[in-house]
Amino acid sequence: MANLSANKQLSDEELAVQAQAGSHPCFEELVYRYGQRLFHFLRAKMPTDQDTEDLVQETFLKVYRNIRRFDLNYKFSTWLYTTAARLAISHFRKKRIDKYESTVEVPYASPDPRQQMIARDNTKNIWHASRCLGQNQYQALWLRYIEDMPVKEIAVVLNKTRLHVRVLLHLARLKLAKKIKRPAFTGEIEETAPAAV
Repeated sequence: MANLSANKQLSDEELAVQAQAGSHPCFEELVYRYGQRLFHFLRAKMPTDQDTEDLVQETFLKVYRNIRRFDLNYKFSTWLYTTAARLAISHFRKKRIDKYESTVEVPYASPDPRQQMIARDNTKNIWHASRCLGQNQYQALWLRYIEDMPVKEIAVVLNKTRLHVRVLLHLARLKLAKKIKRPAFTGEIEETAPAAV
């Protein structure tokens, strides 16, 4: 039990190093930390929750099998999301699918219930409207505003240049601004999107 508690104190990268050495509890902690976040990252463009779950499982299986290849020069989250994005691309190549709706439920820490409701509503509105975006634009937005990744890391995950990522983010914001026509939405995406799921 003390071991499990100690694992929770380790950084993602420290857990990955321990997993490279054969620690199953450390890998399980990484799965616990990223399972739901990875699900939301992949869900928007998948036909069903079950398909999304399958892709999340496939991602963790691939990461587990290749954990020895993890390079400490990168963040674990960058490596994980890169793997997930590549698997998703493979999935889309095999099977063309329509765009599907994504709604993210996120708890907020604001003590004011009215502010909580407005913030939650704005967040749902943004991610609901994001179904109009292409896959790369959606993933760039998710990584930037939900995972709080810098442009440099998003470029690695999406296998794009930094400039391309900036363009993707800019175009995605413009499209969303046109889609969202509610008086309650007055701020920029940064103000309404949660820091992390």
